[in-house]
Amino acid sequence: MKTKIFLGSLMMASVVATACSDFLTEEPKGQLTPETYFDSQEALDASVYAVYEKVNQTQSWTNPMYPQWQGDDITANPGSNKQACAELDAFSSTNNNKGTKDAWNLHYALIKACNQIVNGAGDTPVNATELNIAMGQARFWRAYAYYYLVRIFGPLPLVTTDELAQSDIQLSSVEEVYKLIVDDLTQAEGMLPTGYDKAPRNHDGVDAYVTRQAVQSTLSAVYMSMAGYPLNKGTEYYKLAAAKAKEVIDKEGEYGFFLESNWNEVYSMGHNYNKATVLGIDNSPNNGSWDHDSELTSCCRFEGLGDGGWGDAWGEIKFWKNFPEGPRKDAIYAPKITFEDADGKIDPNKIVDWWELDAEGNKIVEAYHPMFCIFTTNADEKGNELAQPYNYLERNYRGMTNGHRHRVIRYSEVLLWYAESAARSGGDLTLAKTCLKRVHNRAVNAADADKFTYMDGTTVGIDAMSAEQLAQAAYEEHGWEVAGCWVSMVTRRSDEFRMEELKKNFDYRVANVPLEIVPGIKASESVSVTKSTWAGDNSIYLPYPDTEVEKNPNLKR
Repeated sequence: MKTKIFLGSLMMASVVATACSDFLTEEPKGQLTPETYFDSQEALDASVYAVYEKVNQTQSWTNPMYPQWQGDDITANPGSNKQACAELDAFSSTNNNKGTKDAWNLHYALIKACNQIVNGAGDTPVNATELNIAMGQARFWRAYAYYYLVRIFGPLPLVTTDELAQSDIQLSSVEEVYKLIVDDLTQAEGMLPTGYDKAPRNHDGVDAYVTRQAVQSTLSAVYMSMAGYPLNKGTEYYKLAAAKAKEVIDKEGEYGFFLESNWNEVYSMGHNYNKATVLGIDNSPNNGSWDHDSELTSCCRFEGLGDGGWGDAWGEIKFWKNFPEGPRKDAIYAPKITFEDADGKIDPNKIVDWWELDAEGNKIVEAYHPMFCIFTTNADEKGNELAQPYNYLERNYRGMTNGHRHRVIRYSEVLLWYAESAARSGGDLTLAKTCLKRVHNRAVNAADADKFTYMDGTTVGIDAMSAEQLAQAAYEEHGWEVAGCWVSMVTRRSDEFRMEELKKNFDYRVANVPLEIVPGIKASESVSVTKSTWAGDNSIYLPYPDTEVEKNPNLKR
């Protein structure tokens, strides 16, 4: 589509930055100020493009997502150059961990870009609709950034001005941060339309700009977070979450939302743009820069398989072992591990299960863990990326970056948020059970439809579930649905944080009892937990980056 414009590569008013950049130091030409901008529609558009560049950068590479390795779905290589991942996996991040620093810097850079619009664009000489669209984008993405940060750092400097480098700003409580998040989202909901009609706001049949229904879905997630730990606002907020999710569900037909009937299409480059996604982050397929493309294509392929995989994220064994069999599991994890030669050809004699041993009893796959494949793509004989569902038996694409659309919120999640929240707040259980079945039944084998097997092995028919059973089932189902997808707004780690279950992961990793994979073969996790005493929030929350503490001594717990 020649008219398509990808937001991440529109840098008319932004400064290119890299993972190693100081995001608080920018050239004057990159500054957006009322004196130099906001005098026309073009300037207003440019300011929104600048916001979207920062949005891209929060997810372009794995570093700022490392906190999600605390979840029970993801683990790390204990060696190679993956120590930063392993620290988070072991709940022992240092204050100079590159993941900790990038999570902070990149999200605050986004907040700064949003603040410039919120504070400076109000008098732009454009019509009210256009001003609302720009303001709504800025308020939404500011809320998004704070929502990410508050769940991994806890109390935060609440910056609402254009200036980030404030050496005396005090920490705001978690509740105060959520107050800003809800206020921003509520205002954005009232400002934004339900759709757009031209690029770059809409392309390939999807809305690239945030819509009202995306804001409503986000509010559902936020209210669920507030209902759980650490605010523990309970039933009242689960009721709010259910109501917001239902506003979206009730207009499913109008909005065009649907569930992929074939699970291998959920993350497929062949279905990169569709209405199974409520909120996506678009990436340019031709930009060639880690700052604006998705650099996740090789991040889950193990090192040592011949095709240049990085092995940033491994599947945790227990979670994989408990994962319900079916098309969803086969799409999230590579059913077999393949090896490639220098020409990219799959070795037909070396297609193995990850746990297999050779004739001498040695590991064939050095990683010895399940391997995610939701970001992995295939290539043709010339090495060009193929727009198709990933097939583990075909050549792997070796390009460093691609145009994968990050599925931040999928419609399946909205259905599950309603199911869980309604069950926890006395809502409509009939609709809630229908929502759960819609997500569940297309993901498991036919024999397991309409019944749910919990992580403890108990099986219950969905129609016969009590409210408590339904809430737990929807919670667990969401974990399966977003497994390994650290770019989701609500990851497995986020769910477990809300439900105060992260300590379970810590205890499992400390004990690290070998699990039987098949008869006669056991395997255990690879990351060692050296700080084996649980320290509550000090284990969960990341330390404030050392570079920021040097600037602002108020950053202390």
